[in-house]
Amino acid sequence: MKTNMLRRTVLKMTAALALAATPVATMAQNVEERGAGDGLRVAYYNFAPFGYVNSDGDVVGEQVEILRHVLGEMGLKVQSETATEWGNLIPGLKADRFDIVAAAMFVTPKRCAEVAFSEPTFGIRNTIIVPEGNPKGLGGNYEAVASSGAKLAAIAGTAQVDWAKSVGVEDGNIMQVPDNPTGLAAVRAGRADAFTIDAPGARIALSSDGGAGFEMLEPFAEVGGKPASPHGAYAFRKDEAEFVKKFNEVLSGFIGTDAHLAIMETHGLDKSELPARATSDLCNG
Repeated sequence: MKTNMLRRTVLKMTAALALAATPVATMAQNVEERGAGDGLRVAYYNFAPFGYVNSDGDVVGEQVEILRHVLGEMGLKVQSETATEWGNLIPGLKADRFDIVAAAMFVTPKRCAEVAFSEPTFGIRNTIIVPEGNPKGLGGNYEAVASSGAKLAAIAGTAQVDWAKSVGVEDGNIMQVPDNPTGLAAVRAGRADAFTIDAPGARIALSSDGGAGFEMLEPFAEVGGKPASPHGAYAFRKDEAEFVKKFNEVLSGFIGTDAHLAIMETHGLDKSELPARATSDLCNG
């Protein structure tokens, strides 16, 4: 009797242990585990100077190079770096197709509700690109564009679109484009009167083969009387808060160092574009 009871007890304990072990065996890896194993899947937006393919076919840029450094310091690997349309970055991250978005994504309250951001790696001003000589006589801000009724090209889904709308640029006067070359081409063809992006991106765009015949208006850091110096950071899934905390510890120790400034300068940024606000502040608006 006692032997049978003991046998049944042992069998129940074995079954319970097997059930308890099953979820552990099948549980999806978190970011840190994946980085230590096969490596992390990074999504970037093909947009100079933050992440782009150079003439040698290599992925370079401020965001991807800083990320490689920080992950290397953490002992983690990168499995893949995939160029992704802007509108697919956050959905792909949330769907676990990527582990990190390295796309110079501006930290905004709306995005903070969807993803977990690292601390910023830069803070920049906006600018407007116009044909050489500024034939429309546009002022260098969105308010001037709104009052003129000019048609403005902007990259789809970016903060520039929202800022332009916030000061009265009508939806019908905003042409949302996928990238810099398309924005410049729209202005060159007369489908848009101007193209708005961040100042470092504008400097790179105007120095490219497609930049001839354009000029950049004076960069600005306010829209509607409010600060509008966008800060870019890496995006992670919301459930990776512990990893983001560890990531930030390494990142914060790197920002502002000579090695960090060298990466910035290589890609057309300077000390004036070092981050000036914390992610917690940016998420609060």
